[in-house]
Amino acid sequence: MTWDELASRWERGRALHRQATSVVSDWLVDRLAPEPGQVVLDLAAGTGETGFLAAPKLEPGGTLIVGDRSPEMLAAARRVGAELGVTNADFRLLDVEHLDLPDASVDGVLSRFGYILRGNGLAEGRRVLRPGGRLAFAVWGKRERNDWMTIPADVMIERGHLDPPTDAELRLSERRTLPSIKRLVGEAGFEHVELAEQPVAYRFAGADELWFFVSALRGPVALALDRLGDDERASVRAELERRVPRAADGFELGGVALEVCAS
Repeated sequence: MTWDELASRWERGRALHRQATSVVSDWLVDRLAPEPGQVVLDLAAGTGETGFLAAPKLEPGGTLIVGDRSPEMLAAARRVGAELGVTNADFRLLDVEHLDLPDASVDGVLSRFGYILRGNGLAEGRRVLRPGGRLAFAVWGKRERNDWMTIPADVMIERGHLDPPTDAELRLSERRTLPSIKRLVGEAGFEHVELAEQPVAYRFAGADELWFFVSALRGPVALALDRLGDDERASVRAELERRVPRAADGFELGGVALEVCAS
């Protein structure tokens, strides 16, 4: 999977993501508590909405660095920022594990659902923070706690269109618990940490909206669906509609986000 392939889809679907995850973004920005004149890094920013919530709070004189490793995702963030009227953003190609930024160069770091728990992500976030700075990030809880993740993938795995999760992916999933994250944050050099769980629900007005989410936004599932013929895509869609829980106004896929603020 490449995020360049998914960038235009995420841009089209950002309203659906925002509806489901805005409570997480609000928590992160609130805990980061950005102030005028500061520099804040939005890490693995995607289309940028979480950082753009912080941008006005940095005025006057502050800067939001919107960082992502995907050129196409960064281009999408530029368009979204322009649409929202954000004027104090600096868009940069940045890798979570190897940030091309000086030590102690930012006042705060945001990361909503980036790969910050992999490799050097936490240590790099700590390195670029100034004394007293905060890192506010969210990751998804264990795989089995997130139906939005498992139900579409399981359908595709059972039909032979996706490989099952690797041992490495399953081990990473097992690390997505609050005690495990607290330990990892401490090992990265942070002394104070606030942790919270946040229920998240993707709600779909009908079958077409559910299918758009799965076929356009669900990463590896969406890319695998692109390779299927019309008949098999229709069969996958029918099976999804059978398995996804019904809601009063359509369908709903739930999940759990783990929220962290460290300093």
